[in-house]
Amino acid sequence: MILTLLLLAGNTLLANHFNTPEWWGRLVYETKPSVNNFSAIDSSIIVVTNRALTNDKLRFVSETTGDGKLLYFFVYAYKGKWRVLQAGNLEEAINYTPQKNNNWVVYTEGMGKIFTSELYRGMMMSSQYRVNVIMLDYPSITTTKRMYGNYKFSIHNAKVAYKYHRPVLENIKDLRLSGKLGPGKLSLFFHSMGNYLLRETFVHKKYERLNDIQWVDNLVLNAPCVPAKGHADWLSKVRFAKRIYVHYNPEDRVLRGASLAAFATQLGNDPGYPIVTKAQYINFNKVVDDGHSYFLTLQGREPAQAEILRHYRIILHGDAAVLNSRYYTLSSHEKIGVDILPL
Repeated sequence: MILTLLLLAGNTLLANHFNTPEWWGRLVYETKPSVNNFSAIDSSIIVVTNRALTNDKLRFVSETTGDGKLLYFFVYAYKGKWRVLQAGNLEEAINYTPQKNNNWVVYTEGMGKIFTSELYRGMMMSSQYRVNVIMLDYPSITTTKRMYGNYKFSIHNAKVAYKYHRPVLENIKDLRLSGKLGPGKLSLFFHSMGNYLLRETFVHKKYERLNDIQWVDNLVLNAPCVPAKGHADWLSKVRFAKRIYVHYNPEDRVLRGASLAAFATQLGNDPGYPIVTKAQYINFNKVVDDGHSYFLTLQGREPAQAEILRHYRIILHGDAAVLNSRYYTLSSHEKIGVDILPL
């Protein structure tokens, strides 16, 4: 439990770091764009959130859930600021995207993100992997709570996020099938506690509209902070994705803490048997030791390793990882899938 509290304290400190006037000062809220031609911008993402707007000119997006209405933002870098342009709906935000024909990633983060840190992660994924990003955002920490209170806050919001964002996934499906996302490939990427969005959709049997046709190239469960027990029951029902990847690490220190807090082994720590035969399980332990969030190069952290970048560049662009190549070997953890190997 001491380990758990230390990890939760670290998340709270990180939230406070991103809550400074300096960080919020990088953002500019807009209802009209600052540019006439978006092809001139450096980078951009789309954010769909169930947070609320506030009356604070600096911290203009809340740390808590709003009244049920979703907000749509096109976030773009221009003249040293991140412009947060409110859009009327998802299609409008997509139409602002300058490289609409690029591959797309729908990205859902885990615990510990206020609005500024959520945008930071999304912009880093977009720029480092050269993909268009749609972030499905929900409140996953608050600077008003400490340690265990934030864990309960986060897991509650993660578990109910499907009520808000399942319709967004249905909208994305319709836009892709109608060609409005362009000809690129599409992947869904759920990190850590963000995997509850996927899990709860299937556990509560709200997946019918998503699952009637294959419309996703890669479904990635990255270090999933959801219970391992019974995962085969719901994950085996996924029909909408061409490929399914489950990324795990038996030594993941964050998920070990979450396992203690939840009194349940987490899927990203040890999938256990039975597993889903059509899913590909990849053990990252040989390249990340006890790491948890290793797919991005972030300020103040060691750069992402070459073998990790190679793997994610393939799957985030909707392609298939060749798991019988020299970059992988049979997993040393109960022979569940493969180990990714150091280069």
